[in-house]
Amino acid sequence: MPAERFSDRMRGEIPYPLLHIPITDIRDGQQINQCFLVRQKTQRSTRTGDPYLELVLADRTGTIAARAWAEATQRYANQFDEGEFVFVEGRTETYRNALQLIVLSIRRLTIHEKEAGTLMDFDPALLVPASDRDVDGMWQELLALTDTLEPPSLQRLTRALLERHEAPFKEYPAAVSKHHAYLGGLLEHTLEVAQGVNGYAEQHPHLGLHRGLAVAGSILHDIGKLLELENPISARYSFLGQLIGHLLLGRDMVREEAQKYTWPDPRFPELLAHILIAHHGELEYAAAMVPKTAEAITVYHFDNLSAKLNMIRTHIAGDAEEGDFTDWDRTLERRFFKGRLQED
Repeated sequence: MPAERFSDRMRGEIPYPLLHIPITDIRDGQQINQCFLVRQKTQRSTRTGDPYLELVLADRTGTIAARAWAEATQRYANQFDEGEFVFVEGRTETYRNALQLIVLSIRRLTIHEKEAGTLMDFDPALLVPASDRDVDGMWQELLALTDTLEPPSLQRLTRALLERHEAPFKEYPAAVSKHHAYLGGLLEHTLEVAQGVNGYAEQHPHLGLHRGLAVAGSILHDIGKLLELENPISARYSFLGQLIGHLLLGRDMVREEAQKYTWPDPRFPELLAHILIAHHGELEYAAAMVPKTAEAITVYHFDNLSAKLNMIRTHIAGDAEEGDFTDWDRTLERRFFKGRLQED
């Protein structure tokens, strides 16, 4: 969406001009006067006891860390919340090799309907990170893959859960942060994992993987996130998400649905549930059980691969370091090659 359309929609509603600089284009030493989405808001204190706000602001292209120091915090801290669209005046600076925004003023957009979670006459497309891929196209690819599952009871269970949750499955991010943390991210990540598992099982039949079980597990491995998370525009953990988590929530969804079908082997539902609770791979990474089947191990590795590659791509896209390598990635604890290879 071009910036002009966004500004035209806003004109007459907000008493200031808009010229949106994408976060990926923001550089050190710039004056910033524009809108963002508040992804995170935390009130903290300095060592001397002065209050400050630690923020993560977002737009369509990524996120930027922001700080509001004592005077701005006292004046504006109560004028906006997480998940709201805000107008920010400030300046950028580099701190410890990372770009951050120093907030001089910040306030919510008055046309944002906080309680209903809807907007009137405001298109947030510039401000809400979303998948670059076509959501409806990805959904049809996922359903087509589901229709190939065997036995039929496994196919019916998987399709029923997908269709019952179609709207949120298309909209939700795959995580609050880290990987695929944008609208449509859950669907994009799920499709990547499912297609990877399916292709591997088909190309290596000698490994003895049960393709239907492995692919169904990959399609449903994160379905519990539909209960673990809330507010997809600015995702946060729900009450159930904090207490139980998506692995066990997804397992319970599968178990409940499995009771509606007749199974050629009564162990199918529990083998499927095992994939969901084991797909984090190790107990130290919050798996409820280490993978104990070939199918669960396969889903774990393709899930991890999809997540890591997305994290690398996101880090490279937002990196401003000169040269062939990125700045230090704190999560993956390394720098990544981002140079362009010469092609004949």
